[in-house]
Amino acid sequence: MLLHEFYGRGEYQDRKAMVFKENDSYVVLMMADKTICEERTITGHSEVYAENCAENWVLGVMDND
Repeated sequence: MLLHEFYGRGEYQDRKAMVFKENDSYVVLMMADKTICEERTITGHSEVYAENCAENWVLGVMDND
């Protein structure tokens, strides 16, 4: 189930992240230029933790090196 969507701005305007709830985990789907760069499963943490991961992606704090 989709919980949240995040969008980048400026230099990172091509980035998008979505947070999903799947069973006892959260899944953060990180995209750039409409292409999936990473799908990160987060277990043992809160929804806020998953949201922070998504925000870090769209703000450019995290990169897909």
